[in-house]
Amino acid sequence: MSLSAWHFRMLGEAVLQLLGAAPVPLERKAASLLAYLALEGPTRRAQLTALLWPETREAAARNNLVHLLRKLRISTGAELVQGAETLSLAAGLGVDALEARDAFVRGEHAAFLRLGGELLRGLLYDDLPDLSDWVQAERERWREWQGVALRQEVLRCEEQGEYDLALTLALALLDLDPLSEDAYCRLMRLHYLRGDRSAALRAYQKCQDILGHELGLEPLPETKKLARQIEGGRLPSPRPTHPPTTLPLTVLCPPVLIGREREWAQLETAWQAGQVAYVSGAPGVGKTRLARDFAASKGEFLLNEGRPGDFRQPKSSSARAFQNESLLLRSADVPDWVKREMSRYLPEFVEEGFEAPAIQNDTDLLRFRQAMREFYRLSTRFVETHIIDDWQYFDLPSLEDGLYIFTGGGPPGEAHAGAPLICTFREGELSPESEAVMREMIEGGHAVLVEVEPLGAGHVEQLLDSLSVDISETVRRGASHYSGGNPLFLLETIKHLLETRQLTGGFPERLPPPQKVRTLITRRLERLSPPALQAARSAAVLQSDFDLEQIAGVLGAPLLDLVTAWEELEAAQIMQGTRFSHDLVYEAVEGAIPSTVRQLLHRSAARTLERFGVPASRMAYHWVAGGKPELAAAWLLRAAQEALDSFQLSEAAALYGQAAETFDQVQEPGRARDARKQQGELLSRIEMLALSGDAEAIQPTQP
Repeated sequence: MSLSAWHFRMLGEAVLQLLGAAPVPLERKAASLLAYLALEGPTRRAQLTALLWPETREAAARNNLVHLLRKLRISTGAELVQGAETLSLAAGLGVDALEARDAFVRGEHAAFLRLGGELLRGLLYDDLPDLSDWVQAERERWREWQGVALRQEVLRCEEQGEYDLALTLALALLDLDPLSEDAYCRLMRLHYLRGDRSAALRAYQKCQDILGHELGLEPLPETKKLARQIEGGRLPSPRPTHPPTTLPLTVLCPPVLIGREREWAQLETAWQAGQVAYVSGAPGVGKTRLARDFAASKGEFLLNEGRPGDFRQPKSSSARAFQNESLLLRSADVPDWVKREMSRYLPEFVEEGFEAPAIQNDTDLLRFRQAMREFYRLSTRFVETHIIDDWQYFDLPSLEDGLYIFTGGGPPGEAHAGAPLICTFREGELSPESEAVMREMIEGGHAVLVEVEPLGAGHVEQLLDSLSVDISETVRRGASHYSGGNPLFLLETIKHLLETRQLTGGFPERLPPPQKVRTLITRRLERLSPPALQAARSAAVLQSDFDLEQIAGVLGAPLLDLVTAWEELEAAQIMQGTRFSHDLVYEAVEGAIPSTVRQLLHRSAARTLERFGVPASRMAYHWVAGGKPELAAAWLLRAAQEALDSFQLSEAAALYGQAAETFDQVQEPGRARDARKQQGELLSRIEMLALSGDAEAIQPTQP
């Protein structure tokens, strides 16, 4: 029988459904086995037998599992579960909970609610403690999601004037949590909007009674105020919904750099002298804009960026930089020996037939670094300035690459290769190693530190004038004081007031503290459509080096549908191309993801990225963040081997240690011992190399 004809329903009564046939009820262990594999993904047999037969000897428990799988196969005529030591659901089996989960992650709350129901309804597992804990945790997770979806749908229906449907959903929300004061407030408001003031007041009385009886509490002051407004007929009508405000281009990117004459002069002096310019400042103060405008004034420039999450992926900053630099070169300009070495970073050279061997000693490592330096020299021959933006995010092996490229292995500042360099970084966020190199460069006269300060009041006024939007004098004074001269804080304030139609009135009395500009950004996120918000969340989980195809894969959404959502994100200045418009925007999006949704997105990211052949360390990170250490452990071993292939011995030893700890966590002592043995052998090798004077080959000098 075709596998694709079967559908597993676990939301409600657990059954297997064949199109056109009566549902096949599942006994509790078969139901929980399929549910666990559906929601947790591939799982080892040993873990499943421990959940289902905790008091049974291992051999007998494994035999029980075999019999259970055989019964499923006989009753359906299909292999619903596949695998040997690690079991998973067959790819063609439909699962209602997965369809619902995907709808929730995409923000399709109405579709999620249509598929809803209690997980494994009516099945008890009190005699199986670990399985019972898992089932209860999953049921609570689904109730939480139902609450989120119901609240969002109530709000949507109210805004669209669909009061009857909104009332039905609010009653469902109250059924989900009978002690929810928020649900009672929604119910009161909707009764009133439907013209039934007495029903609204009865709902308040019931709220008052149940809170007092069950919790010994009175309603909150806000609830009492709502009741008084309803009683007096003074409840404001819902605000009419407005189409999204299109932010003017001048607000998205002010046309003129203002108030940076001192910093510009410092950059000019350094550029003329061939010195490195380190540009530091607080987030949002304008470091990147200053560096880009200055570099553009000199002609062609190269921009390489650090991204959040790079530190988890050795060599990721280097890989991105060399990809950028390859765009400046024709293949014919690159010698074959350089192509062979650089094929580790550039797949186009692999396609030409070049393949680099594993790096096994310091001689191999030196040849690789020399190739990097020559590739950089060739690619930047016609570049006037090189910017490294967000230097604080660079991973340590990439920082080592950069130091060799610019110094040729000599002391910092000597034998500088390429165009004048500008490095921007967040004040106070450099690694100790990077800080030490910067100080050595400055003290040696090879570099200068340019500290970007907040704008003064006069320059804030000029910046507001340059935006070419109508702003009241009260808002000008309030925004200037509120932002503290930080350009990003100022612009986010103006965007918020523009989108909420408050630019021409008085300055709002209540805004989050200026340092919490993320709150303003989060409010902008709340105005996004659900598909756009979920796309932004997926991008935040992927962190860096993603494209729209990967985002679509994470969400399980059609690529063409995602294009529309992405256009919305770019118009709202959440994204610029395939990166966040600012690292503070990334932090706001990432920080606002509900924990359960974050875990799901990480798991989906891992499954998606595996198809793209990303580094093993990145795969391991997503499985760990997705709460699947048993899958992360094997990727940590592969990441350790990848580090060994690049002669990053210290990095490999650390990864073997992480793998051992993860194997301990999932109760695989044999594999944990093997990983620790490999770690120990590496540490001994590192110690021997250090004693022989080859310390540089094992532990890179960190810039």
